[in-house]
Amino acid sequence: MPAKISPLNAAENAYVTRKLGEAPAFVTRFSPGDADRAVTLDSMDRAFAAWLSSDPQSSDEINQTINLVGAVLGDTLCREAGFAWVIANDEYGTDLAVMALPDEGDVLVYPANFVAKRWERRETGFLAASCKAIAADTKAIAATHRR
Repeated sequence: MPAKISPLNAAENAYVTRKLGEAPAFVTRFSPGDADRAVTLDSMDRAFAAWLSSDPQSSDEINQTINLVGAVLGDTLCREAGFAWVIANDEYGTDLAVMALPDEGDVLVYPANFVAKRWERRETGFLAASCKAIAADTKAIAATHRR
């Protein structure tokens, strides 16, 4: 069953904005060399790796960090690859997602889940490369639909 897609409501938009607002402090804390620059996926990659090596134990901290990093990934896909924030409801539940090419390919990414899977594997250095790969794949899908 395909996901039912809805636009974000005001509270959901505020949540994404709040998470994005937490990113500079996260980068400052875990990647101080990036503190004086705008948050990028490269700086988030470095901060996430340092955070992961700190061996976080609190489930609240882990969830908050996954959601924060996911928000930055989703926002970057929106700004750089033509995605838009949505709420996706499918057989697994309802979650924040970003979507590109509605009705032409329906590319759907669940940024927090994307980050959570890498956290489970203790993977680092994936944000910038994954964003580039997702953007390239989305562009290729768009090209096939425009022929």
